[in-house]
Amino acid sequence: MIAPTLAEQIERTDVGLKPGYVSARPRLLYSATDLDALRAKAERLPAMWAEVLRKARAALPDNAPPAEDIEAGRRYWHVERIQSAALAAWLLDDAAFARGASAWMRAHGRVPVWGNEYRPNRDLPASWNLYHIAIAYDTLHERLSAEERAEIRDSLARHARALDEGLNENEGAVRYDQNHTYIPAVALTAAALALLGEVPEAEDWLRRATAVMVRSRYALGEDGWYYEGTGYWIYALHWHVRWAELMERATAKAWMDLPVLRENWRYALHLSLPGPPNFFDIGDTSEWRDARRPALAGPNTSMLRAVARSLRSPEAQYAGNEMYRRFPEADYPAAAFLWYDDTLAPAAPAAIAPRHVFEDHGVVAWRSGWGADDSVFLFRCGPPQGRAAAAKLRVMRDWTMNSGHVHPDIGAFWMYAGGRYLAVDTGYLAEKWTAVHNTLLVGGRGQGMDGSYWNDRGMDYERFDRARLRTTRLQPEYGFARGEFSSVYPPELGLRALRRAVVMRRDVLLVLDEMEAASPQTLTWLCHSDTPFEPADGGGFLARGAGAALAVLPLGPAPAAGGGRRTVIVSGKSPGRGVPLETVHHLRLETPALAEARLATLLAAIGPEEAPPRARLIAWNGDRVAVEIVRAGRAPERVEVEMESGKVNIGP
Repeated sequence: MIAPTLAEQIERTDVGLKPGYVSARPRLLYSATDLDALRAKAERLPAMWAEVLRKARAALPDNAPPAEDIEAGRRYWHVERIQSAALAAWLLDDAAFARGASAWMRAHGRVPVWGNEYRPNRDLPASWNLYHIAIAYDTLHERLSAEERAEIRDSLARHARALDEGLNENEGAVRYDQNHTYIPAVALTAAALALLGEVPEAEDWLRRATAVMVRSRYALGEDGWYYEGTGYWIYALHWHVRWAELMERATAKAWMDLPVLRENWRYALHLSLPGPPNFFDIGDTSEWRDARRPALAGPNTSMLRAVARSLRSPEAQYAGNEMYRRFPEADYPAAAFLWYDDTLAPAAPAAIAPRHVFEDHGVVAWRSGWGADDSVFLFRCGPPQGRAAAAKLRVMRDWTMNSGHVHPDIGAFWMYAGGRYLAVDTGYLAEKWTAVHNTLLVGGRGQGMDGSYWNDRGMDYERFDRARLRTTRLQPEYGFARGEFSSVYPPELGLRALRRAVVMRRDVLLVLDEMEAASPQTLTWLCHSDTPFEPADGGGFLARGAGAALAVLPLGPAPAAGGGRRTVIVSGKSPGRGVPLETVHHLRLETPALAEARLATLLAAIGPEEAPPRARLIAWNGDRVAVEIVRAGRAPERVEVEMESGKVNIGP
C-alpha cells in the first residue's frame, strides 16, 4: 500500500525475508545449491560464459583503477569486472580470479569518495561501485581472509551509510521517478542484504531502500513505456530489474511483476529500428558531439530475459533474444549470463503484432512488418509520464516529478523507411525546444516551459495530462492515430483546439493538422532530417540520402510557406552547460496568422534518385479527408480518411 509520504512508507515497510536467508552464503543472486546448475549452464553457453571470463581477466590485481579515477568517478561502469571475477572464481574455484576481485574491492575501499562531480558519494558512481562490490563480497565471502572481509565490509558499510543519507536528504520532495533516486536505492538494497548479520544498521538501510523502491516502482507508467527515452531505458531501467531480482531471492515474492517490466518487451521491439541508429532517439538519447548522428547500441537489454525468466514470459524472452542477437552483451556479461534461462522457449515472431498503442503514455507504434526492409513509425500525444501519473501525484504527496529527460515533442512523429531514418529526432539536449522536434509551433511558441532543461517545471501536470490520443485504429494495411494537445501550449495563445492525425502506411505518412484559436495565430509545421531539404521539381521538398530520400508534399488547404534550414541544437547532459551544434536539418512551413487553420502534408520514402510522387488534397469536409497520390508508372491512388472513427479507405 502506498503511503502519503516516505516517512510513513518506512513505518509500514516489513521486508519479510525468507527463513534462513541471513545464514546462507552466497545469497544475493545465487546460493550454494545453484553451483552445479550454473556450471552446467556455462558449458551449454560457452560464448556467453567466455564474455564473463573476458571481463574477469580484466580485474587483475595490478590493473585496479587508480584512486584519483575512483574518486572522480571516471569509467565507473568498469567496476562490473569485480562481479564477473567473483562469479568466475566461485564457479571455477579459481584463486587467481578471487585475488583479482579482492584487490579491486580493496582498491575501491581505500578511496573515501566515490564520484565527486555531482552529489559526492551519493550518486551514480557510488551506486555502481556499491552494488557490484556487494555482489562480489557476498559471492566470495567464505574464501576471503578475515582481514579482507573486514576491510571490504567496512568500506561497504561506510558507503552504504552515505547513500542512505542521500536518500534521506530530500525528505518531503523526492524524485521517485528519477534514476538518480532509484539507482542509489537499488545499490543500498544490495549492500544491506550483503551485510545483514554483520552490520547492525543494515536492517534500517534495507527498510528505507525498500520503501523508496516501492514508491519509485509505483511512480512508473502502466503500459511498458519508459518515460525517459530509449537512452535512459538502456542505462537505467535494468536497475529496477536488479532490485526485483534481489528481492525475489530474499523474500520469495513476485517483485518482477510490475507493468513497466512485464510489458517492457513491447518497448524494446517497437522502439528498435531495423538499422542505424538502431533505436528511435526519443527523449535524451545519444549525445551529439559533432554533425554525425550517434548510433545507440543495446547494453543491458538482457534485462528482458530476466523478466522472462521470472514471469515465464515467451514474449519477453523473444524480445530479449532479439536484442542479444543484435547487441551481444559486452559491458555487463555476468548479469546477462545469470538472467538468461535457455530452457524457456520464446514466442514466435509471427504471433507478435507489429503495431501497438502505449495507452498510458499516448504513443502509437506501427510498422509494416518485422523485416529489415519494413517501415517503422511512431506518433506521440500524451503527458510526459503517462495518464496514471496525475492520480499518483495526489497519492504520493512528497513526489516531486522530474521529467528532465522528456522532450517537448507532444504531437511529434518519427519515420524510418527505405532502410533509413527519415523523420528524425535530435538527441540529448541541454535546452529542450519544441522547434527541434517534428511537431507544431503556435504563434511561434512551443510547449510547456519551452527552452528549459525541465520542460514540465512551471506548468501544472494537469495541463500536460489533457494531451490525449482521441482515436486510434491499427490495421495490417495502415495505422491511424489522432490526438489533441492544445493544453500544453501557453494559455495566452487562446488555443481552443490543436489536433493532429496521422495515417501510417508502408513508405507513406499522411499528417493532418487542425488549429482553432480565439485570435489569429501562425501555425508552424516542422520536420527534421539528417540531410538537407531542397525544393523539389513540381513542388514540395526533398531530403536525399544514401539508400532513400524523404519527399515532403504540403497539400494545404491553408497556405504555408517556408523551406529547409540547418538545425542548431544545444547539446549536453546538464542544464546551463550545453554546446550549440549544427547537426540535423529541418523543414519549416508557416501559415499566416489565422484563427482557424488546416494543413495536410504527405511524407513519402522514395529511392535516392527517384522522382517524388505527386499528391493533391481532393477534399476536407468536416472530419472527412480525401487525398490523391500519383507515383510514376502507377495508377492514381485515393486515400479517404474518417477522422472521428479512424477508418481509412485506400483504392484507385
